[in-house]
Amino acid sequence: MRGPRVWAWVAVVAACMACGQPSSHSARTAFEARPESLEFGVAAVGRTKTLKLRLANGGRAPYRVEGATSNVPHVQVPPFEPFTLSAGAEQEVEVRFTPDVEGDVQGQVQFLTDADGEASATVPVSGRGVKATLEVPEAPLDFGNVGLGQVETLPLTLRNTSAVDSPLELSLAGSDADEFSVGPGLPAMLSPGESRQVTLSFEPTRLGAAEAELRVTVCTGCEPAVVPLKGTGVASLLEVTPLHVDFGRVAVGATAEERITVRNQGTEPLRYTGASLVEDPGGVYRVVSAPSMPGNLLPAGGSVEVRVAFTPLAPGAAGAGRVLLDVGKAGTNTPGPKVSLTGEGGGSCVAVLPDRLDFGVVASGMTATRQVEVLNHCRDEVLLSNLAVATQQGGYFTLAQPPASTPIPSGQSLKVGITFSPRPSAAGGSAGQLGVTVRHGSASSTQGVALLGEGQVFSPCVFAVPPTLDFGGVQVGTEVALGVTLRNTGTERCYLASMSLASGSDVAFSAEPVENGVLAPGQKATLVVRFKPDEAGDFSGMAEAWLNHPTLGHPLVALAGKGVQGCFLVQPGTVDFGTAKLSCGPRTRDVVAINQCSGPVSVSRLGLEQVGSEFEVKGVPALPLEIAAGGKLRMTGVYEPVDDGADAAALRFTLPDGQVYTAGLVGRGVTKADQTDVFFQESEAKVDVLFVVDNSGSMMEEQQSLGQNFAAFLSAASKANVDFRIGVTTTGLDPSPGGWSECPGGAQGGENGRLFPADGSSPRIITPTTPNAAAVFANNTKVGVCHWNEQGLDAAYRALSEPLLSSEDDIRTPLAHDGNAGFLRDDAKLAIIALSDEEDFSSQPVSFYESYFLSLKGQDKSRVSFNAVVGPPDLTTCPTASSSGSRYAALAQALGGVVDSICTPDWATSLEKLSLSAFGPNRNFPLSARPADTSKIVVKVDGVVQTGGWSYDAGTNTVVFDSATAPAPGAMIEITYPLGCD
Repeated sequence: MRGPRVWAWVAVVAACMACGQPSSHSARTAFEARPESLEFGVAAVGRTKTLKLRLANGGRAPYRVEGATSNVPHVQVPPFEPFTLSAGAEQEVEVRFTPDVEGDVQGQVQFLTDADGEASATVPVSGRGVKATLEVPEAPLDFGNVGLGQVETLPLTLRNTSAVDSPLELSLAGSDADEFSVGPGLPAMLSPGESRQVTLSFEPTRLGAAEAELRVTVCTGCEPAVVPLKGTGVASLLEVTPLHVDFGRVAVGATAEERITVRNQGTEPLRYTGASLVEDPGGVYRVVSAPSMPGNLLPAGGSVEVRVAFTPLAPGAAGAGRVLLDVGKAGTNTPGPKVSLTGEGGGSCVAVLPDRLDFGVVASGMTATRQVEVLNHCRDEVLLSNLAVATQQGGYFTLAQPPASTPIPSGQSLKVGITFSPRPSAAGGSAGQLGVTVRHGSASSTQGVALLGEGQVFSPCVFAVPPTLDFGGVQVGTEVALGVTLRNTGTERCYLASMSLASGSDVAFSAEPVENGVLAPGQKATLVVRFKPDEAGDFSGMAEAWLNHPTLGHPLVALAGKGVQGCFLVQPGTVDFGTAKLSCGPRTRDVVAINQCSGPVSVSRLGLEQVGSEFEVKGVPALPLEIAAGGKLRMTGVYEPVDDGADAAALRFTLPDGQVYTAGLVGRGVTKADQTDVFFQESEAKVDVLFVVDNSGSMMEEQQSLGQNFAAFLSAASKANVDFRIGVTTTGLDPSPGGWSECPGGAQGGENGRLFPADGSSPRIITPTTPNAAAVFANNTKVGVCHWNEQGLDAAYRALSEPLLSSEDDIRTPLAHDGNAGFLRDDAKLAIIALSDEEDFSSQPVSFYESYFLSLKGQDKSRVSFNAVVGPPDLTTCPTASSSGSRYAALAQALGGVVDSICTPDWATSLEKLSLSAFGPNRNFPLSARPADTSKIVVKVDGVVQTGGWSYDAGTNTVVFDSATAPAPGAMIEITYPLGCD
């Protein structure tokens, strides 16, 4: 066994320093660099000059290079992936010099390596910073589409920033430099401080994209400043579409094809002899076909289709390529148009999960079916064109459904069932392969899934399962999760093929099937069933299981539940403890019974029903208990798993009339060491936005500023084509007693969670199709200044809970159609934005609202954000705020939102930040569990490890991408980390 390797900072040495070393019985490495020193010469202050340093191994044993550093700030080595150099191998490294002051710079570059050697040599670096004499804007100049024979001009302003005369030296370079020119009459020198406007011209002589560079000497001996130039030559007689082919993101090794159409729109034939690839820097592009034409002529009105292909060899953007179309006026040799090609290698925008499907042990004579999910996170529809299963050894792998071609809309997925059947006469391992072929446009790619399984012989299973599962009364629109638990009560192992919801169950019931597995004696499996009634009344369903028993192997469990619209509530309806590591100890969550009735409510019995002892409820008072009108009973749920798998319990409240209300407690215990969370960046987002606006007496100016900057708020939504719904409520719960001001909207400031205006005097839900949406928003945010008691978190909770959430009319008020039905969508993200100059005085702790808002989106923090524009902690910076909005800010931090000051001097900028939080690409990816070691978090985007551009926020347990590195729409994000304890 080798001893631990000692890492050292070894400076780069020349090859000769390895000479004369004493020989050893083991092969040694020799770290070398070429050249032995880097001399940058002069470089303009503020500009970057780049040189290449070649590292080599002159020894006989390999060594590894982990990183590099510089001891002067002006010299940098861009980060690179660690690499190993075998004997005689070389690797090129880039070194950059960016002086920020005038004068000589000298320093060293060092490399972290395990190469042998005792000498502490260095790679000296030197350079000289000089002040540029010319100021040159380096933004690209785009001349756009210009007809053949026509001229388009653009100005460029140069300025002499020195105190002496400066030479004016300009030149053009590039493959299309002949189509660009610099205006005549320029002086040879520019006087100190003089500015001069240079006229640049683009006169295309051929069709297609053209690119060149204007190079401007900024100081003697310096690298010239470069201004990119581009334009496109077009002609009415010849149509080439497209002039730029973007293959998009294509899986490494897969091939995408696109078509270029050449059409003669004139009255005379054009010369046409085909197409050829003239630029292909990475060897990734090719011309698939370019049909020939009779006589090499494209007739008037005729067209030809050229097919081009892109096959990326590595992740990341590929260099641009070009295809030359040999088409032009008959009888001439003028070069034809060029079509530019771009593409990116990476994960396909279609994901197939998992890439390895292991059925585990399956009882001989039975089967197991598991799902492979094909997820389309492309911008448009794809076609699942073929499914192919091949069994390589052992038993049989088959498709659970016919392999028909099936379209998958953008943002949706398709589940493919695979069934494993062991051979009756042979136990042991089995292996196979599933091939999934998908067409996206003209591109076709195939991804493989490895299939594994093992057959074994089992004795008949002895088990226990309840005959019924009754949810009792559940508020309409509220979801409660309970469990159907099957336990092995025998002394032999049981094979469980599956547990699932039976076909024909009412749609109010849902459940993720339990996959096949083996239950040891005493072990249990739980099917978590969710019940969400959409109307009052009785609902029924059936759960089923399949086990290895000749006559009792198909137990059925009857499901029952009742949708009610009452004033007694239990929140959250499902207390979800998430995934808990067995060694981490108990987790706790709050559960609250709320009496919204006009009189007191008695609870005659309160019981916890479970199979096992994983759950406990603390803080249960003596019964019977009376809860006053408007009162609450708070208790604490405790979860401490004892084995792997899902656990569930029912907390039941029985009232004197016999009505039973139920809250579900669910969690999952795990013993595994690592956790991988998978996310997909949405291609076309849906977002529901709830504004909670303070309607107290000091908020008039802020309401006006909010309403006047609606366009700024919608900036990110417009860019991303978001399907939004926007509603407004106030911080007032009870009608204002009156006084110096009255509030509009029909509720006298007491919206109590109802969307404003409660009287329907203007549209209460704003969508992309709302006529004159900006004026409607301005009206809806002028909620008045009549109130005094700011309870914004309670207002948001009531707006998004029953009875308002699913009711068109709030039966508690005389106003008609003042419910919030139609605002919150199951498949949309939820963004809440609170604006107040006062602290929140709601009745519950911040953690209660966090838990409830997350429960609306299945505990998925990536689909919920809370944002606050409130009084800052330092009130000296905001004299108009009455107090700091610390509760709002705490909830925003917990849910990964934006916090800004209510005294913001620039409401447009503040609302643009809120717009990015609500509508922009998701940058926050909350982890499902707490990492044990945050330094071991590995982030992948489309299968490529991200070594930078993200950070971990311990406060919210979230991986946060930088603004510039947010994953693109459709990207798959995988975050792996060692599982810790909360």
